[in-house]
Amino acid sequence: MTVQKFLAAAAIFAAAGTAFAADAAPASAAAPAVANAGSAVLAANLNLPVVSISKNTGVSRAAVHAEAVDFVKNYKTTLAVQLDQYKN
Repeated sequence: MTVQKFLAAAAIFAAAGTAFAADAAPASAAAPAVANAGSAVLAANLNLPVVSISKNTGVSRAAVHAEAVDFVKNYKTTLAVQLDQYKN
């Protein structure tokens, strides 16, 4: 890279930096806008899944515990499953 190309690139970089700095608002003017933007977003407007858990599911705590214990007894890691597949 020659000195002329370097100076030209540095001048463009400096000009771009001052152009972006001129667009920025002072910090005191931006603070209320940020506060209002945060309060304007409501949970109803967000695209989030809703999970409803009812108390009357018909499944007892003991049944859920037994299912969890059975899962842990028969659990295989992904590596173990892959090794079993390679055996066949």
